[in-house]
Amino acid sequence: MRTLVTGGAGYIGSHLLLELLGQGHDVVVVDDFSNGHPLALRRVQELAGKDSHLVEGDIADTALMRHALKGVDTVFHLAAYKSTSESLAHPQRYFRNNLGGMASLLQAMADVGCRRIVYSSSAAVYSPSASMPLAEGSDTRPQTPYGWTKLQGEAMLAWLAEQQGWSAVSLRYFNPVGAHPTGRIGENTTKPSNLVPRTLMALSGDLPALSIFGTDYDTPDGTALRDYIHVIDLARAHLAALRALKSPGHHVYNVGTGRSYSVREVVDACGRAAGRPVPVVEADRRAGDMPVCVADPRLFLDELGFRARFDLDDMVSSAWRWWQDNPGGYG
Repeated sequence: MRTLVTGGAGYIGSHLLLELLGQGHDVVVVDDFSNGHPLALRRVQELAGKDSHLVEGDIADTALMRHALKGVDTVFHLAAYKSTSESLAHPQRYFRNNLGGMASLLQAMADVGCRRIVYSSSAAVYSPSASMPLAEGSDTRPQTPYGWTKLQGEAMLAWLAEQQGWSAVSLRYFNPVGAHPTGRIGENTTKPSNLVPRTLMALSGDLPALSIFGTDYDTPDGTALRDYIHVIDLARAHLAALRALKSPGHHVYNVGTGRSYSVREVVDACGRAAGRPVPVVEADRRAGDMPVCVADPRLFLDELGFRARFDLDDMVSSAWRWWQDNPGGYG
């Protein structure tokens, strides 16, 4: 099958690309390298022993996308801005890129007759007052422009599925962590906002200490609880989603493990991977942080047979190897 991956040179996209090439698919990657890196593509091709096809450019360029989509059967749409804090500071940037870019992609797909898509959505679509664990039918009330753009992207696909017979899957990611076990591909960032890379920076001396935001939550150890999933499991989830595209409709699935870990548990796991304790300082809660956010992954398991394979130690040990082998990311 010939597939197209938008954002295929990024963190999740590169791991998905490796899975697709490993399954024998012919893959076109569209990336403008605003977040991705060309070296990620070269390393994926070395690991897979197979080449992909690169179309460098912006998904908002409809003519470019029509060219890239020639002969494509299915699209995996991962290209988007993803920082919650940045989206609060610059919402218009997120509206233009995440929604404008997606609208252009969907127009190009319609022009060439491709109507099968797997969409990168997010747990950020859920309401902070929804009861845990979060099921696909839980209340949605995004608290950030980033989450709102993801929910509106789902709405676009739901309309096209109902009115024009498209086949679409929206995967609501929880918290991707980790890297390929070879240490060859991983998260390319020097200014991370997420917990695990910030913890690894504290371990490697790139930060003087890790700030733990909030130690007085109503949780077993006072720190926030989150559902983390290995990036390789997340990549595998996209291939599982292909089975839902066999007939028209819009399908929504949580992609998590259903197991929550506290901030302190994650920090301790990182310390085990590195063989030394993480320097930490306790800080006040951050505005908007939820005490608990965990997936109910049963629908994905029941309908498509998907189950995550890796645990927290697998996630952080692979991330630590990537961090050690690639100081500064891809450079």
